[in-house]
Amino acid sequence: MNPELLKEPDTAQMILRQADVHDVVFATALDLLPTFPRPTRQGEVEDFTAWWDAYMAERNAWEKMWEQVVSTHTTRHRQLVAWAEKSDADHVIRKHLLGTIPWDVEPSLLEEIAKDDLAHFQDSSLLTRVCRMSRDGASEQQVRSHFGDELSALKPESLRHVEEYILNVADLREHGEHATTSWVENAAKSNWRYILNPAEAKQRYGEPHTWRSPDELLRSLSRRFAEVGVEALKLWEPQKTTAHRAQSDLRWVHSTLVHLPTVTDKVETWVRAILADSRPNPYTRAHGYTALDQERQLSETRASIVRIIGDPSAASRKTALGDPNTVTVRDLSGATGEVLEDYLTRHGGNDELVEKALLAFASGSSRPKPTFTDVLARHSAPQAALMDITTHLRRRLGGSPSYREAWAREVLALPDINPELIRALPAWTALTVGGGSRYSTTHKAVTTVVMHALGGSDKAWERFASSPASYSGPTAWLRLGDVLDASAHGTPWPTPPSTR
Repeated sequence: MNPELLKEPDTAQMILRQADVHDVVFATALDLLPTFPRPTRQGEVEDFTAWWDAYMAERNAWEKMWEQVVSTHTTRHRQLVAWAEKSDADHVIRKHLLGTIPWDVEPSLLEEIAKDDLAHFQDSSLLTRVCRMSRDGASEQQVRSHFGDELSALKPESLRHVEEYILNVADLREHGEHATTSWVENAAKSNWRYILNPAEAKQRYGEPHTWRSPDELLRSLSRRFAEVGVEALKLWEPQKTTAHRAQSDLRWVHSTLVHLPTVTDKVETWVRAILADSRPNPYTRAHGYTALDQERQLSETRASIVRIIGDPSAASRKTALGDPNTVTVRDLSGATGEVLEDYLTRHGGNDELVEKALLAFASGSSRPKPTFTDVLARHSAPQAALMDITTHLRRRLGGSPSYREAWAREVLALPDINPELIRALPAWTALTVGGGSRYSTTHKAVTTVVMHALGGSDKAWERFASSPASYSGPTAWLRLGDVLDASAHGTPWPTPPSTR
């Protein structure tokens, strides 16, 4: 077989679909790892860039071929793993099974590969501790003596890798000091991405993949990753120089928090330190779609982490809403009914939180439970709260006409509504939201309040008809009671409520 054929994805895919696991294609694949003489310094080849481009092109083709192999021969994964043991293909096959198509891997094999992969973290942990001890002034002999047992337990390949750092070959030590963070960060965004977030595993047209592994196994593996993540949190340090510093990827922190059984005070302290160090530079602007999208994702991940450490006892940390003192109406408006009820129950007795949840009904999507009345009943002084919110609605709610209409509908749907509460509603909104039907013009309770205020005075009715109350703009917030009083008594029209 001509190895060049395997560099063409369509041709390779056709061959691999027809191949048997013992076919020559697999034997050929083992020999396809790029064999260019690799220089140890840039000057050892005439054109380093050309060498590197050619090397990566061959390596990418080789890895892509193995992706096609494991994706095609889904019933022979264990046979492939056993066959490739101690070969150059072993690492690539395992990487694809764990991170590219984990949903198609037989459960016991997926568990074995995942556990083996996590074992590599301990090598990174040792490397970090070795480099930091050297950095802090220990001699080579002291380092070898201190970590003697752990070094002797390493496999030959891992030992050679650590030895390079002990000897500080090519100034590698700074990289080694952060090897723990690098390992878990890369794992969370590549090999472990789908196991940690099975919902992200989707087919070409967006349909979710069907996993061969049960949910319980995925949760168990995720907990194991979270335990590794805690050790990485413990060993995390800010990078003191910017020579090798890149934009922080916080997905590993988020995944650790989501899958930990308990978020302790120590974990919270470590996480807050990472958040403080990874704040975006306000003087640096992202350019281009990719950079802007990465910045957006980082911002969303940071916000999710902040919500988790502010609300660690949430039933599901993926839906944690954060500290009740800092949670916003917008956060609550986007929560499902189950999440909102859980949150309000766990933070019972917090009237300010209840008021935010009430306002969320005006700015969020509708949900059957909990109802506006259910949430209102959690307040220690429900009627006083309703009056205060409605009276200062522009400051407390703000937003578009739809927000005012949604609030008015919730208020007018309450049983035995107080006339003073109706008078506190925005005038235009109260008069136009309808009485339970979208085709009605005015709610009956509103009509009663207007009739009582204006009585039989034609002049009062004329003034009322010419009032400045409007659908939008500042005058949309004019209260019905203020407009009625000015109409009935001939006094100047009220000014719109303040936004402060």
